Amino acid sequence: MSEIKAVSYNVHSTICMDGKSDFRRSAEVLKNLNPDVAGVQELGVFTQRVPDVNAPLEIAKYTRMNYLFSRSLVTTDKGGEYGVGAFSAYTLELKARLLLPTPEGAEPRSALIVKVNAPEPFYFAVCHFSFQGEFEKSEFYRTMGAKLITDTIIDNKYYPCIWTGDFNTFAGTDTVEYIHKHWLVANDLDPATPTAECSFGGERQIDFICAYPKESFELKSFRVVPEFEASDHCPVEAVLELKK
Repeated sequence: MSEIKAVSYNVHSTICMDGKSDFRRSAEVLKNLNPDVAGVQELGVFTQRVPDVNAPLEIAKYTRMNYLFSRSLVTTDKGGEYGVGAFSAYTLELKARLLLPTPEGAEPRSALIVKVNAPEPFYFAVCHFSFQGEFEKSEFYRTMGAKLITDTIIDNKYYPCIWTGDFNTFAGTDTVEYIHKHWLVANDLDPATPTAECSFGGERQIDFICAYPKESFELKSFRVVPEFEASDHCPVEAVLELKK
C-alpha cells in the first residue's frame, strides 16, 4: 500500500488578502504542505488582473513540481488565460480536458484529468465549478459537471483516481449527494470546518478531495489548513492510502 498526500487550493488568482498580487505566497503555502499531488484553481496566465505573471509556471518552478494547466477561458484580447492546474512531484500525462456544463453566456468552467507516474501510478482530476447563484439552476449544472467528470473517469478507466476542486457547493446539496454515491469523500472526516465564504449561507466547506473507486483507497486523514492570508480560500489536505 502507498500513501498519497493530496491538496486542493483555490489561489484567488494569486491575489492575497491584502490586495497585493504575489504568486510566491501561494507557492509557499503549497511548498510547505509538500503534497504528492495538488489541484489548484483560479490560475492566471498573463491575465488582466495579473498581467505579468504566468502563475502555473511560476508556482511549479517555486515548488519544484511538475504541472499541467487547463484553460477555462481567455481573459484578454492578447490571449490571457485563466483556469485550473494539476501539480505533482511526479511526472504527469494529460488524459482529458473537459469543458463543464454551463448555460450560454456564463463563465466557462473546466476540469483536468491526468495520469500521475508515481511508483504506483494513479489518476488525478481537478475542477472549479460555478458558484452558488451565479445563474439560474446553478446547482443543477454543478451536478451535471460532477456527472461528466465521473462518467469520463469510469468510461475511460482513469482510476484509481483522486479528484480535487473548488466545488462551490457544500454537504447536503444535490451535487455532493451525487458524488457520495460514487466517490470516497475525504471531507467526511471533518465536514463542518469552512474553507471559504460561500455566496449562499456564509462561510462553508466548499473545497473537496475525493477518491474513486471507494474500495481502492483507505482514508488516513483530512484537514482544512488554517491559512488565511494568501487567498480567500483555505487549502484542504488529505492523506489516502492506495491499496494494491
